[in-house]
Amino acid sequence: MSKKKQDSRAMKAVTASQIPPPPRKCDGQLYTVKPSDTLFLIAKRFGVTVAQLRAANPQIVNPDIIFAGQVICIPTGKKDDQGHPSPEMPFRVLSLRILSETGQPLPRVNNAVRLNARVIVRATFSSPVQRAFFFLEPTGTESCENARLIGIDCPSATQGVAEIIWHVPSGTSGRVFVVACRNSICAKSQEILVVRDGNMRSI
Repeated sequence: MSKKKQDSRAMKAVTASQIPPPPRKCDGQLYTVKPSDTLFLIAKRFGVTVAQLRAANPQIVNPDIIFAGQVICIPTGKKDDQGHPSPEMPFRVLSLRILSETGQPLPRVNNAVRLNARVIVRATFSSPVQRAFFFLEPTGTESCENARLIGIDCPSATQGVAEIIWHVPSGTSGRVFVVACRNSICAKSQEILVVRDGNMRSI
């Protein structure tokens, strides 16, 4: 007999009444569950534990059952698993990903993400952000002053996720990164090598 899957992906609700409401109090930020999410993946994305997620979301009775479209609370991490105070998480970029329009990972060539004509560039942060700036530093430029803006997102003040749709010009190659600020503290992501149309010259 196969083991019960412990990390079940979000279910599609038959009726809206199946989806539990968010907790009345959220010491952190609200997040809308996506179809591919699990509690483990959400916890990993935001730098918290599954135990912290469950403590912040008493409406989740069974950790194997969450719904796409459900709004949950992402705690700030001020308490550990035993409820003891812990240091405030510094503001930082948790991840930067470049995906297809359907949200799928893109292939890599020589460690560079091979771009389509239109892609999603998505960043997650340790705290909500109001503005995120996405840049491309073209191949052959060694200074950040040559980086050019490819998009800006102004997400809800409760969201730690920002994304843009990037219309990628033919022949693009270089490094993509994101910069965002919160309460006068700014954070920059690591750079991702990118290429379109097989342009692999010295990236």
